[in-house]
Amino acid sequence: MVTSSEAASQLFQLQTQGEAAVAHLFDQYRAKLARMLALRLDARLVGKVDVDDVLQDAFVEANRRLGGYLARPTVPFFVWLRQLAGQILIDLHRRYLGAQRRDVSREVSLDRWGAASAGSAFLLGQLSDSLTSPSQFAVRNEMVERLRAALQNLEPIDREVLILRHLEELGNNEVADILGIDKCAASKRYVRALGRLRNAMPVAEVS
Repeated sequence: MVTSSEAASQLFQLQTQGEAAVAHLFDQYRAKLARMLALRLDARLVGKVDVDDVLQDAFVEANRRLGGYLARPTVPFFVWLRQLAGQILIDLHRRYLGAQRRDVSREVSLDRWGAASAGSAFLLGQLSDSLTSPSQFAVRNEMVERLRAALQNLEPIDREVLILRHLEELGNNEVADILGIDKCAASKRYVRALGRLRNAMPVAEVS
């Protein structure tokens, strides 16, 4: 998680070292960016779009647009990189899917907080897997459906908070920066969303 002092340090590196700093920081965040892209990639594009190619395009774009970022660094560098990579992925969805384009809510999730259907499905799978044990197997299907309903009833921003925390494995400060909300608000939304899921699954604990 990038703190304010770390963000300032990174900004200084970018200002003084330019492309060398971009390369160093991009490598530092590569795994996080790859996780985000793999999660958001439409299943219909698997085999057509390679995450590594998207990352390479994002790296090139980061170097090309570095001057603009340094002139107005409104978000931490990681958040900016994530926005670049996300926009490239959106453009690829539009290019390849054409008339079958992903709906707007799934595209917006890369930039703001509309919950991605794919992300919700992954989240459902991850949380419901925690219920599987020999003694719980008989009730698992019922619990999955209760969990699915609970996720659907959450506000889109709350689902996105869960996706960012549980699937992209980001810290609260990073989630707040990505969604453009107060850090305290991000934390409260996370706790509230988990509470609602726990209420839907009284026989299991969501961690």
